[in-house]
Amino acid sequence: MANILTDPPFAADPPIKINVPAKTVGLVAGILGIIGIIFGLIALPAIFALNSVVSSANSFCQAVSGTNCAGTTSGIFFLALIGVLLGFLGAILYAFGGFRMYQLNRSGKDLVIYGLLVSLVGGILEIVGYGGVGSFIFDLIIAVVLYYLVVISRWPGDAPLVATGPTGGYGNPPGGYGSPPPPPPSA
Repeated sequence: MANILTDPPFAADPPIKINVPAKTVGLVAGILGIIGIIFGLIALPAIFALNSVVSSANSFCQAVSGTNCAGTTSGIFFLALIGVLLGFLGAILYAFGGFRMYQLNRSGKDLVIYGLLVSLVGGILEIVGYGGVGSFIFDLIIAVVLYYLVVISRWPGDAPLVATGPTGGYGNPPGGYGSPPPPPPSA
């Protein structure tokens, strides 16, 4: 039985048909994964710093006013930390899977797809922990586009989604601008 996530129903007849080599998609996924790993390494200390700053601001507000200051709560630090760690793990998964796809290993597709899913779950936990919906929307768009390209990508020897060949136009016979002129009329 096929996995609905790694082999969705639209894979056989996708709505947007483009021939994308799996090797190219794998390289793009690998590079995006490396960028995600770098951002994850930056986000880990940043989440601790954010927690420290917000906690000290809340303590200062309580000391000055003597009451609990609404609006300076520290969020749910544990969920934000788990979200950052899941995003980091997801980036490692889809970087590794992308480079396996680049080496023409078919199991790389599954790793890229699962890595994207883990990263999105981590992004949702980050939103619950500290907010930041704007970066999640950007991550979601990138993940959806990359997921679609991974699913429709073709390995060498697979049937292409779009037939290739001469389509007319300049330099592409038959019937294009590069075809020979018609014979002159007979007298």
